[in-house]
Amino acid sequence: MSKPVVYEDIPIIDISQFKTDQQTCVQQTKDACENLGFFYVKNHGISQEKIAEIFDISKLYFEQQPQEAKLKYSMNERYHGYAAMCTENLDTKRTNGDVKESFTFGEFNDNNEAITQVLPPFFEERAEFIASFYKDCHDLCLKIFQILATALEIPQSEGGMHWLEERHRSNANTCMRFHHYPSMDKFDSDEIRAGSHTDYGSITILFQKDIGGLEIQPPGTDKWFPVPIIPNHLLINIADCLSFWTKGLFKSIMHRVSFDNENFGLNRYSIAYFCIAGPDVKLDPIPSKFIPTSENNKDEKVLTAGEHLMRRARAAYGSGY
Repeated sequence: MSKPVVYEDIPIIDISQFKTDQQTCVQQTKDACENLGFFYVKNHGISQEKIAEIFDISKLYFEQQPQEAKLKYSMNERYHGYAAMCTENLDTKRTNGDVKESFTFGEFNDNNEAITQVLPPFFEERAEFIASFYKDCHDLCLKIFQILATALEIPQSEGGMHWLEERHRSNANTCMRFHHYPSMDKFDSDEIRAGSHTDYGSITILFQKDIGGLEIQPPGTDKWFPVPIIPNHLLINIADCLSFWTKGLFKSIMHRVSFDNENFGLNRYSIAYFCIAGPDVKLDPIPSKFIPTSENNKDEKVLTAGEHLMRRARAAYGSGY
């Protein structure tokens, strides 16, 4: 019988070692992706001051902007914009929506202008900083993709350590989301802050402030385990597309944000950066000796990253968008 997974089993990886001790960094990351699909990173290169400022912007928006003003910039057909309380339902087996509100940013151009949406004046005034933070997140993802491609030993003839990185140069599908989980006087046992789900893209960077609630369901168990906030560390998780690309070698596992007796009366804020390959990028197997190929499946339709994203988003938000 395998021992229960507790939060101490979520690895902490010093990704600065990719330059100083590449073998250790690569092996630790590969093991984390194969066993759990969640890991912390330290020495990630995004300053704590910048993270604190982006949280301040998020908190000010949710606290100070009138609901009427938020709704003027509701989600568009790309699912970018504001989503009110209970609009999203990540666990499609449930009938209640998630007890949170959010704002999703799409791609920015080199002039710090939003490409896929019209930003509220509150964010437009801060677009340069938000775009800079968005770019920091993307640069970190590209670094992680180099580590993962090295771990998979992708041949140089196929692109080597840049194979994954090149498929994420475009930000067309990638997005960043501010979350606000409001405090509650009480909550019903049927309510949850974010229903159980896997993420849609390749990898997610999660920034948490001070209030926990994230839980994971490790492979092979139906139990939920809390994921603590570790100061100066970021949480990374593998998402569906990377699991498809590796034919399940890398795990995209269920997670959720729950209420408990300690946090239901507190406001919770988090920021997620969802790094997703370009819309037309096919999710066929990565050329790696670690990933089996099968002649039996060669005629099966291969989804693109864009098709998978839209299919999952429509399920979460319904037909209203």
